[in-house]
Amino acid sequence: MREMTISGNLSIFDLPAGPREAACVTTNGMIRRDGRAVMGAGIAKLADQRFDLAHTLAGQLRTRGNHAAYLKTAANAHGPFSIFSFPTKHDWRDKSDIQLIRQSARELIKLCDEMNITTCYIPRPGCTNGQLSWPDVKQELLTILDDRFIVVSHTRFDA
Repeated sequence: MREMTISGNLSIFDLPAGPREAACVTTNGMIRRDGRAVMGAGIAKLADQRFDLAHTLAGQLRTRGNHAAYLKTAANAHGPFSIFSFPTKHDWRDKSDIQLIRQSARELIKLCDEMNITTCYIPRPGCTNGQLSWPDVKQELLTILDDRFIVVSHTRFDA
């Protein structure tokens, strides 16, 4: 696992450079009454606004449960890339769950293996709206993720 920091108007979704790269959106397991997944804050809100993911994520939650999943192929200035969900919470109102983060990291490895993803960008899972400490989460992820995975912090959100 590697780390990088971005600033300014860049987002994690501007980083992937081609079809063998991906970005993750941290998510929860809740579906709203209107049938859309709850994506109301942080990186999830940004992802839904930019790529309209709430219906797709809700479908994944209904069929697979609260697990890491391929959501769609999107595009940025570099071309197409994959977007994956990375569950950190069961309910959006709760703090993030470190066991769920470990599960999501393992599932993400399988997804990247299956789709031949060479680089996958991940926000600091569970550390902004999830209220977990990055040093604690980092210790867990270091034992799971290999060098294909780049954890991205943003100067606006991560101190």
